[in-house]
Amino acid sequence: MSQSILIVDDEKEIVSMLYHYFSKLGYTVYTATAGNAALKEVEKNPDIILLDVNMPDIDGFTVCEKIRDYISCPIIFLTARIKDSDKIKGFSIGADDYVIKPFSVDELEARIAAHLRREKRRNVSSKVQFDDNIVIDYSSRVVFYQNQDMSFTKKEFDIALGT
Repeated sequence: MSQSILIVDDEKEIVSMLYHYFSKLGYTVYTATAGNAALKEVEKNPDIILLDVNMPDIDGFTVCEKIRDYISCPIIFLTARIKDSDKIKGFSIGADDYVIKPFSVDELEARIAAHLRREKRRNVSSKVQFDDNIVIDYSSRVVFYQNQDMSFTKKEFDIALGT
C-alpha cells in the first residue's frame, strides 16, 4: 500500500504541480484548495499533510488546530508567511515542519520522507497486554477493555497514557 499525502493550498498551480510530482513517486495524493475542503479530506487519514496558511475561507492555522486533536500524522506548513511569529504559531498549534515559498521540490520531498520515516519508527511498538482485560495498541492508539475498543481522541489518549 502506498503512503498518502494531503496537499492543501489555494494556489491551484502549486496543488497541480505537487499532485503530479508526488503521484509519480507512488504516493496516493489527496488535494484541497480551501480550509473547509481540507477538513473533509482529512477523513481519508493521510499519512502526511502539506498545509498552506493563507486560504480564502479558513486559514491553515485554524485547520491545523481543528484537526490536531484527532489526527496524529505529520503536518508541514507550506506557506509564503516568513515572520518568526508565524513559524512559532505554526509549531505551537501542532505543525511538525514549516517550509517557506518559494521552495525546492526536492528538499520538500526529502522533508516528507524524513517525517514519514520518523512516523514509521514511532509506530513500531505495538500491543501491550496489562492483564486479561486491558490491551493498549500504541501504534494504532487504541485501548481495548474486555476486547472492546475504547474510543479516545488523540488528546485523551495522550493524557490518559502519558504519551
